[in-house]
Amino acid sequence: MTLLVDIGNTRIKWATLSGGELVRRGSAVHRDALDAAVAALAAELPAGARVIAANVAGEGMADRLRALVASRRGASLTLVAPSAERFGVRCAYAEPRRLGVDRWVAVLAAYHAARGAACAISAGTAVTFDAVDAHGEHLGGLIFPSAPLLAAALDRNTSDIGSTAAAPAVARGLELFGRNTDAAVGHAAWLALSSALDRAVATVERALGMRPVVYLSGGDADALRGWLETRVELRADLVLEGLKLFADVEES
Repeated sequence: MTLLVDIGNTRIKWATLSGGELVRRGSAVHRDALDAAVAALAAELPAGARVIAANVAGEGMADRLRALVASRRGASLTLVAPSAERFGVRCAYAEPRRLGVDRWVAVLAAYHAARGAACAISAGTAVTFDAVDAHGEHLGGLIFPSAPLLAAALDRNTSDIGSTAAAPAVARGLELFGRNTDAAVGHAAWLALSSALDRAVATVERALGMRPVVYLSGGDADALRGWLETRVELRADLVLEGLKLFADVEES
C-alpha cells in the first residue's frame, strides 16, 4: 500500500494510491491540534505501508512523521525535496532546496496535467503562484499572504480598524466598495490578492504567447475562485497528484 501525504502550514492531507488513482482521501488540521492530526493520519497507516510525503511544516513535523512510520513494521518513508530537474521540469531557483517542496510538487503536477504551459495557485495560509512553460522550464513564482492575513495585518498595525473577517462573498460592480469598515477591509484584501494573481497569469500569457492552464488548490480555493477574473480549474489535490509521480517511478 502507498500513502501520499501533503503536510501544509495548517493541514495534513493524505490519500491512498490504488490502481493509479487517489482513494481514501482524508485531512486533519494540525495547527494547534498536532496530536489529534497525527493520530488521524496514524489510523490510515498500516504495517508495511510505503509513505511518500511533502512537508512544509518544519523539522519537528518531519520527526513526528518519521516516528510514526517507524512504529509500523515494514513501513518506509520518502520525504520529497526540490531538485534542479525532475519529471521533465527544470527548477528556476539557483538553489532548488530553497523552493518550498509543496510549490515544487504542485508545479510538477500542473505541468503533467496540462501537458504543457501551466500555472499552479495554492490558496492556503500563504497563497503561492508558480508557472512553467510548455518545455518544462519553471519560470519562478510569487508568495502572498492570504486575504485573512492581509486583513489581520491592518488590525495589528492601525487604530480603530478592529478584527475584520475576510469577505465571505464575491462583490461585483459598485458592491466592491465597502459601506462599513469590515467590508472595506475584507473586500480590499480579496481584491488585492485576486488582482495580483490575475496580473501574474496575464504576464505569463504575454511572455509565452499562449494561455497557460491555471490550476487552483488549497483551503481557500473556492472563495478565491470567485474573485479571480482568470479562468481556473479547481484541483483540490494538486500536491497529492504530484506525489503520485514519485510513487509511479518507485513502482516502475
